[in-house]
Amino acid sequence: MEGKITARKIAYAAVIVAMLAILFYSFLLQVHELAIKPSDIAQAGGARFYENFVYNSSDKIPNSCLVFSYDPTLFNIVGRSSVQYYYLYNQSFIGKVSAEYKCLVIDYGYWCGTPGNICKQAFSEYKTSPIATATYSQTNFKYGFYRIIGYNFS
Repeated sequence: MEGKITARKIAYAAVIVAMLAILFYSFLLQVHELAIKPSDIAQAGGARFYENFVYNSSDKIPNSCLVFSYDPTLFNIVGRSSVQYYYLYNQSFIGKVSAEYKCLVIDYGYWCGTPGNICKQAFSEYKTSPIATATYSQTNFKYGFYRIIGYNFS
């Protein structure tokens, strides 16, 4: 009986060793991806450019403005009031914040360059004036902050 217990323990140990070897091997297959510099990741260049644009140009947005952005937290970090982009299309909300803020600003940022975004609609509905813009040369995408100066009526 003692021999069967030892054989069973050896079998369990072999299974555990095999599982650990598989986990270790799968880790080794991924190690080269851990060494990629963040700036070499396809998406990272545009996102980092946009983030730096916000950090370097947000001071051109008056403190009395409300920014509509896909990334309101980024604007809150630099001391600007900001809400999610989709509120731009809620006329009741626009009426309320227009009484509180002296100006409304559209952030045409990184997520405006992705499929299915709701950014271009803003320029159909509102007349705007650029506050600051910058073009990311890798994709020729133009980021910008645009002050809303009126409505486009169709």
